[in-house]
Amino acid sequence: MVRLEYQADEQDGCVGEDELRRMVTKQLGHDPFSADADRRVAISIVRTEAGFQGRIVWTEADGQPLGERLLASRSRDCKEIAANVAFAVVLQLQLVERGAPPDADDAGPKVEPPPKPTVPAVPPSPAGEAAAGGGQAPLQLAVGAGPALGFAMTPGATVFGRLFVAARVGGMSGEIAADAALPAKQREPDGTGVTVGAVGSTAAACAHVSVASACILGRLGWIRARGTGVATPSTSWGRFGELGMRLAASREMGRFIVGVHADGLVMLSRWNVVLNDAVVWTVPRFGAVVGVDVALRFF
Repeated sequence: MVRLEYQADEQDGCVGEDELRRMVTKQLGHDPFSADADRRVAISIVRTEAGFQGRIVWTEADGQPLGERLLASRSRDCKEIAANVAFAVVLQLQLVERGAPPDADDAGPKVEPPPKPTVPAVPPSPAGEAAAGGGQAPLQLAVGAGPALGFAMTPGATVFGRLFVAARVGGMSGEIAADAALPAKQREPDGTGVTVGAVGSTAAACAHVSVASACILGRLGWIRARGTGVATPSTSWGRFGELGMRLAASREMGRFIVGVHADGLVMLSRWNVVLNDAVVWTVPRFGAVVGVDVALRFF
């Protein structure tokens, strides 16, 4: 019998201690864990930039180390590394039951192959990690939304809302989005003025390094201007195009992705808003948007 100490973040989709016990018990045929046992096995699972890493440390009652194993997976599914860890623990417990101490023939960490009964067989990479999917990065699809603050997009800073769909493969991703801005007012000294709003759609191509990314943007939009304080108010629409760059950072929390971004945009065509034959506002050449996004990853 051994005493189990287990640590993993269930917010990353990892299994809890009870589930890990069941996985080991099912493969071994009996429950090998006891809170009163002298020998201890400490298991931890942590997220890495590439995926997940599992660590198994065996110690005697006096704290004397018996052995240690490290397992790694590039899969973003924490349940896969948990299955690998459970399989490795079962193998060591079988050795213990036969009279051999854990890792008796090894002095250093090892990377165990994934268990064939529970996960697809994956050959180890040259760096010693188990690469899910035969080394090919899986496609990820996410749908999200978020608020943003736009500058020089309307006569004053205004709040934007956007919806987007993003697809990512490895370190590259693409995104399409639709956005709309709350109207902003431009008033003249005589009490007249205009209310200006904007809607648009954006396409982005991004490169990712760890949690950071840089993107090339293209945006097609429409400006809506309506006169106020005049005898016969009217509404006009103008179409425009923009190009720009985005810097962003994001973090995965289980199936959710939380990110922040800052966009810089260059207007490709200039527009003047005219009221009573006078220009009351000119669309600036440069604009910026900063925002927060929350997305749900489907796979």
